[in-house]
Amino acid sequence: MILNNKTLKPYPTRPSAAGLPLHLHVQEPWRPAWKVFPLKVFRGSNHTLLKVEADWDDEMLLRELNKKYDDLRTIWRKRSLTMVMLFALQADHSVVFPKRVGPGKVSPTKNMRLRWLLHHPGYMKGRHEFMQVLTARADMGIEFVERWQLLRIVIAITPPVMLSVVVGVVYSILAKDPGTGFTIAGYMTSAYSVCLVLVGVLNLFDS
Repeated sequence: MILNNKTLKPYPTRPSAAGLPLHLHVQEPWRPAWKVFPLKVFRGSNHTLLKVEADWDDEMLLRELNKKYDDLRTIWRKRSLTMVMLFALQADHSVVFPKRVGPGKVSPTKNMRLRWLLHHPGYMKGRHEFMQVLTARADMGIEFVERWQLLRIVIAITPPVMLSVVVGVVYSILAKDPGTGFTIAGYMTSAYSVCLVLVGVLNLFDS
């Protein structure tokens, strides 16, 4: 299939390519009128304040955002692999869950770009695109939204399922009772499934 190049429009900025709905014309050199910008960072009902300094570039901003994001995460989530999305929202923390601005979903490609930039902030060294976009309005903040990855779910499910099969086979051989052995294995799998569902429900309430 041949694509028409006229229909492919480049992203105006790297923040827009990473999913941020705030679009503006990036100017270089950039000289902000403020010395310190208070950027509110949200994760669910939790939020913190990032004091952005005027002499920062995008590399420093992404590094500090990463630190704030880690501070807002629980111990369990720090050890988990998650897909992270960044939304712009009205920065009124008194509302607890501020209103998001822009689309409710972010495409997988934009999500991957953002995660890559957060893990490789050096790529944005000397640039001021995120700096300009995220400090354009004092009434706007950003929100980190996490989603479970399919790979992590598979990794979490596979070992217990394999263990239950092994238990069923070993019991069947030793006791010479395959029916009881695989009944025990089925109970083990069912119990683990219930625990996994409860973790998922608690995760929804925590998000």
